[in-house]
Amino acid sequence: MKMEKVLIISRIDTSELKKLLIENSFEIVRRNPDFIISYGGDGTVLFSEREFPQVPKLVVKKLNICRKCDYAFSEIKYLLPKIRDGKFKIISEIKLETNINNNRLMALNEIQIRAKLPVYALRFSISVNGKEHCDLIGDGVIVATPFGSTGYYKSTGGKKFSKGIGLSFNNLHNKRLKSFVSPETSVIKTKIHRGPAWVLADNFEKFFELKDDGITIIRKSKNTANFIYVRR
Repeated sequence: MKMEKVLIISRIDTSELKKLLIENSFEIVRRNPDFIISYGGDGTVLFSEREFPQVPKLVVKKLNICRKCDYAFSEIKYLLPKIRDGKFKIISEIKLETNINNNRLMALNEIQIRAKLPVYALRFSISVNGKEHCDLIGDGVIVATPFGSTGYYKSTGGKKFSKGIGLSFNNLHNKRLKSFVSPETSVIKTKIHRGPAWVLADNFEKFFELKDDGITIIRKSKNTANFIYVRR
């Protein structure tokens, strides 16, 4: 696979990065890239995938707090010649999708259903491959990928996992239902009995409302997120 055209996504100064790319004979473009360099933090990775789904991405960190960034900026000068010469592989990560109010939402980390009004708990039910979990009361549910299992999913009681789809619960009351992982072929159906609720995907700033009796179905997407891996 030839990687000649690169698009940079970053909120920070990229002048040094651009210089290195030019020195290694890459063409810096604004559209139709062969690959993307996501330079920043976790949020930059999620934004990059949302704006340019499935395009291979090299993830470069600015700060150590980025959990999903593969390489430090200091490694760029060693990585670029290998990418130019095809000495890399692509690692694919599953994504989740749902349809809410005729809007297709896709997520690399997680899809959340959470109370719209923070002073009221949601009453909801969840069905995972037909197995019902009824009469749930709390702030919501997080449905996560392995890629997202170290994020919000983990902070709400889940443990990191490498395969499947994870479900964790936000301040669940009166129910001994703990976080769990289901097969990645699972179909997860939620119904709001008393809401309203927001449906969110990753760090997308547009929220979608789910009212009483509203139903959403979450499943693995046919699309994947693709990341460039270069052996150090």
